[in-house]
Amino acid sequence: MSKRNALAIVVMLAAAITLTGCAGGGPAASPTPSATASTTPTPEVPVAASVAISTQAIAVLDAAGAPIASFDYFQPTAEVVAGLTEYLGAPVDTPNAGSIETPPGVDHVWGDLRLFDTDPPGAAPESPNHFVFVEGTSAGSVPIATAAGVGSATGVRVGDPATSLTVGARLASTSTDPATGVTTDAYWVDLVPVNPGAAAPDDPHLAVMVVTSSAAGLIERFVAPSANFGV
Repeated sequence: MSKRNALAIVVMLAAAITLTGCAGGGPAASPTPSATASTTPTPEVPVAASVAISTQAIAVLDAAGAPIASFDYFQPTAEVVAGLTEYLGAPVDTPNAGSIETPPGVDHVWGDLRLFDTDPPGAAPESPNHFVFVEGTSAGSVPIATAAGVGSATGVRVGDPATSLTVGARLASTSTDPATGVTTDAYWVDLVPVNPGAAAPDDPHLAVMVVTSSAAGLIERFVAPSANFGV
């Protein structure tokens, strides 16, 4: 055998040994599966279709008229403002200096809906923490009225005829402007006794006050809750 042939055989054997060594190693590592991100869906906020006012609550309703959320007049005002903001958007907040008959506070306004936050807070069961004043038909883009059964079977709205007050309306006051001759009538509807078991109409009650004007014969505004006692 020539030296050249012998050298070729040695090289071939070395290559074979190297390949054999590689093949004889441990098993190839399995690919690490990629982590799957957790996808928990974010709950959607139900869409408010209307706001309904009663003596006991400010209710947000869906398109079928079912309550989505409800806020009362004695819970902390910050909770009520935060809850309404979720459905109606952020309000316009303005200090309110008050008057002879009302304390100072802050107005939180959504379109025709004004929530007056009194300072200091009220005290249950007679003095609420806040009141609502409605002087139009919508809280932003959301229609607003009294709740079903409050004033009429389906509720009443600003701009409705005064004659639409057909359920539980009790005249609270009448005044006439001597300069214009316009008469304003205020009615209590949805009277709720302050003390459980009170039955007489003159016992302390809270109510929704609906104000009408003889000039157009329409409902001008409503307020809740309104007391039939005190100043």
